[in-house]
Amino acid sequence: MNHVLIIDKDLLICKEIKYSLQDDMTDVYYTQSVEEAIHMLQKESYSLVIMDACLSQYGGTALIQQIRQMNPLPILALSETASTADKVAALKCGADDFLNKPYDLEECLARAQALMRRYTQLNHITGRNYALVSHGNLMLDTARRQVTVGNEKVILTKKEYDLLLYFIKNSNRVLTFEQIYNAVWHEEYLKDNSTIFYHVGNLRKKINVDWIESVYGIGYRIHGIN
Repeated sequence: MNHVLIIDKDLLICKEIKYSLQDDMTDVYYTQSVEEAIHMLQKESYSLVIMDACLSQYGGTALIQQIRQMNPLPILALSETASTADKVAALKCGADDFLNKPYDLEECLARAQALMRRYTQLNHITGRNYALVSHGNLMLDTARRQVTVGNEKVILTKKEYDLLLYFIKNSNRVLTFEQIYNAVWHEEYLKDNSTIFYHVGNLRKKINVDWIESVYGIGYRIHGIN
């Protein structure tokens, strides 16, 4: 099943592409908000992003760059004001294809399907699912179980990685010691938190972030990234 995300301030464009592209093998979602788009990309794996290259909240190609840093999925950029130089800049920043507005709907759908087809074939050939989870400047490649902070690769143990992934997937929630132990260790909780303290302490040292908050006597809370 393919998942497609449309990011555009024009609701009519969002709906037109959604209902034309969506079928039994493709679920299409849309948003007019950059902030919501980033949140959706952090929580779900997509096969394609179709986006306005000139959203007002971001200057020019900044959003394309941010999406590209989060995930290697294909990006189809749309714009009604782009010059040749703007198109080149968007492609250099990470867009895989570019269409001027007003676009021909059939051409837009054909380009979108071609990008998804190549992406699916690449995943099949490499045997990988390019599922990336990000939290601020921290990135987890869940296919290879690799973690980077900024541009630096961080080596974690299996339990440290599992703990970090569980924390990020449950950000902005208070997680009790029992919930953490059951989710990460898959064993009966015996009210001894020393193992959790040890691994959280090591995790904090390695990733050097300030968003893992201790909730005294209860567990931990992971602050979301604005």
